[in-house]
Amino acid sequence: MAGQFRSYVWDPLLILSQIVLMQTVYYGSLGLWLALVDGLVRSSPSLDQMFDAEILGFSTPPGRLSMMSFILNALTWS
Repeated sequence: MAGQFRSYVWDPLLILSQIVLMQTVYYGSLGLWLALVDGLVRSSPSLDQMFDAEILGFSTPPGRLSMMSFILNALTWS
């Protein structure tokens, strides 16, 4: 029986670890896209690009760069 998938057993540790892993992969790849895009236009990288809602918009150049990185990240993982 060892090595089989347990679809009938509730395993909260497995679910939580999958959630943490997916969030880590998502934000890690988003950080790489932001660093790449910032490096191409010689802009200074900042965590605000990921987490500040005021920057995320098309009205400012840093906002456009952040949105481009979000779109590239979504296309990468789709």
